[in-house]
Amino acid sequence: MTSRYFANQPHQPRVRRAADATSIGIGLLLVSWTAINADSVAAVEAALIDLAGSVPLWFDQVYGVAYFLGLLLIVSLVVSVVAQGSKRLDLLRDMAFAIVVSIGIALVLVWMVKGTFPTILPEFTQGDAVYAFPILRVAVLTATVVVASPHLTRPVRRFGWSMIVIVAISGLGLGLGLPGDALGGFGLGLAVAGSILLLFGSPSGYPDPVAVTSALADFGLTVHGIEPTRDQSWGVRRLVGSLDDGTSVEIMAYGRDAMDSQFFARVWRTVWYREGGQTFSYNRLQAVEHEALAMLMARRHGVTAPDVLAVGVGGDDMALVATIGSGDEISEERITRGMLVAMWGEVALLHDAGIAHGALTHDVFGIVDGNPVLGDLTAASLSATDVRMNLDVVSLLYSTAVLVGSEAAVVAARSGIGDANLVAALPFLQPPALTRAQKQSVAKPKVLVGEIRDAVAEATDTELPEPGKLRRVEWKNLIMPALSLVAAYALIGMLTDIDFVAVWEVVEDATWAWIIVGFFVGQMAFVPEATGMLFATGYDLPLRPLVILQVSVKWIGLAIPSAAGRVTMNTLFLRKFGVSPTIALTQGALDGLAGFVVEAGVLLIAFVASDLSLDLDTKDINWQLFLLIVVLLIIGSAVAVLRVRRLRDLVVPALTEAWGLLWSILKDPKRTIGLLGSNFAARAILALTLWFILHAIGAPLSFVAALVATLATNLLAGLVPIPGGIGVAEAVLTSFLIVFGLSPEEAFATAVIFRIATFYIPAAEGFVAMKWLEKNGHL
Repeated sequence: MTSRYFANQPHQPRVRRAADATSIGIGLLLVSWTAINADSVAAVEAALIDLAGSVPLWFDQVYGVAYFLGLLLIVSLVVSVVAQGSKRLDLLRDMAFAIVVSIGIALVLVWMVKGTFPTILPEFTQGDAVYAFPILRVAVLTATVVVASPHLTRPVRRFGWSMIVIVAISGLGLGLGLPGDALGGFGLGLAVAGSILLLFGSPSGYPDPVAVTSALADFGLTVHGIEPTRDQSWGVRRLVGSLDDGTSVEIMAYGRDAMDSQFFARVWRTVWYREGGQTFSYNRLQAVEHEALAMLMARRHGVTAPDVLAVGVGGDDMALVATIGSGDEISEERITRGMLVAMWGEVALLHDAGIAHGALTHDVFGIVDGNPVLGDLTAASLSATDVRMNLDVVSLLYSTAVLVGSEAAVVAARSGIGDANLVAALPFLQPPALTRAQKQSVAKPKVLVGEIRDAVAEATDTELPEPGKLRRVEWKNLIMPALSLVAAYALIGMLTDIDFVAVWEVVEDATWAWIIVGFFVGQMAFVPEATGMLFATGYDLPLRPLVILQVSVKWIGLAIPSAAGRVTMNTLFLRKFGVSPTIALTQGALDGLAGFVVEAGVLLIAFVASDLSLDLDTKDINWQLFLLIVVLLIIGSAVAVLRVRRLRDLVVPALTEAWGLLWSILKDPKRTIGLLGSNFAARAILALTLWFILHAIGAPLSFVAALVATLATNLLAGLVPIPGGIGVAEAVLTSFLIVFGLSPEEAFATAVIFRIATFYIPAAEGFVAMKWLEKNGHL
């Protein structure tokens, strides 16, 4: 019975998941949003309230019973954990923290927003219910269910999530809160549970060997002596056993929740830490079927890979794939030159079949009858690009160099795959192309990489390109930005007649909690900026250094115009990952073009489809004359380009290249959507930061107005070649906020706070980020 409610065996090792950090972020955003609007009733909320009030009076009893079931579920979860005795004391601790902390924070929020305390147990309280933000039971139930979810089976988890929705609706029907109050309670519970799981970690979800034996029996496969191996990967348990005749069997077991509950964490660790080059599967059955198919395809093309014995979902409890054992481990003592050449021969056959391994090191090989066997195709790609195959070569070359030295590793690689394939992988032979585990395998990984590069160049008679050096920031480079800042602020004061005493009063009266929230929200913009660079290049690049690169660009922007600094930084960064010089130089143009399209498109839609207006007086403009001038300028420019050879040689190639770049994106809908979506997300996050700051100073505007002001500032400030848009951005943003109804003092204070939060503080962070990139060999 315990296995039907609890997914994992007790005392599992704990890990911190990216999904928990995401829960905290989403929860805080929900609480912030609903708290701001706690005193107002939106049209949707009013409709939901009318709907809840239109049901028959006897339905109040249904609401009461459903609301009580939420309390009963909390108590039942606690009792079931207590009944486990000492087996799940860690879960009992987590649930106790979740209940106490969510209740405490909810009471504080209710007092801050409503000036009173909520009805904690309405079932045992007489009198009318009082609206409260947030709804207490929704917050407590959410925190309890979420913090217990890693331990519970999927049916129990789904029941818990269903009860959260039911309790939220019941609280609305009983008059305990508005829809926004229920949403705020859900956000609070999500943030509290995420914080607890991030603090203590979540169970790894490894299946029990006894359950694995039973699951294999469902396939008619009797395996004895099953026990876990020393190497355990993220969310999957690796086990070994033997058949009746003594043949070794290797099993990859995905527990009921190992794949589903940790999918986002697998995505996070893959792109952030670049561990193993994971091939994403959306459920555990897909994962085991993918690995089995990769093994079968590899064997079909002559690769010595393990034979598949069983694959599928066994016992309605786990997905697994069982194969014949890949033999003994390859160690430094047992490896020979002949063995190395044979390993590279298997890699050549694998790549000839169009398959990339994805996690190719000497550890994935075993020895059977003196021959290497290529195993662990979990991350294999069956339609691999040249980039992934080159990364395979880099990974195995580095791994074998750790064992036998760079020269011996290069000699074996040349014999196994040939000079052409080795030279093709040479641009990728950089520290960022290695996994974290590989870097930690030696004391000085950068030195070893340099030795391997030199050995490859010497053996293949190939000249290594010299990496470019980033121009350092000197004091003289900061003089122009400083003077520009002083001049811009003086210009703003002259144009708008700002009273700086009044500005300071606006800053003093601001709600700094919202400003802090806005600052942390603004930090999230670096992530979509990094994903935009991913889609612009089309290369499989690790996300972590990409995000840090976006931060470092802010620091460079203090000294040189942001476009030039960004192009320089990006080119140096991408060359470290083997990206061709052409793509490294053009990705900035692609990203910039996508940003322009997003800004212009959103501004056009905002002014056409919404009631937003700049209130400009256009009565005296002669539009016929204006259009005539525009048409003449276009015709004159076209004639000049066609008739003047020097101008034609300059413009036509640039237009051709721009069209080629645009077409390279448009022909791939995934890249198009990803690039445009990333650019919009980055700008929307900055607009949300501005929206928080406007609320903080007591001059709230709609999110659309904040978005328009942000986009227009980016668009216009970018036209002036001043590093970082210093002074210009403040002036433009101030002007737009005044047009939207703010006083000059409020507009100026908002602009300065916004720029400090989104540029000047990140610029200071960028110095540290650039040092990190240099230290880790990314620049």
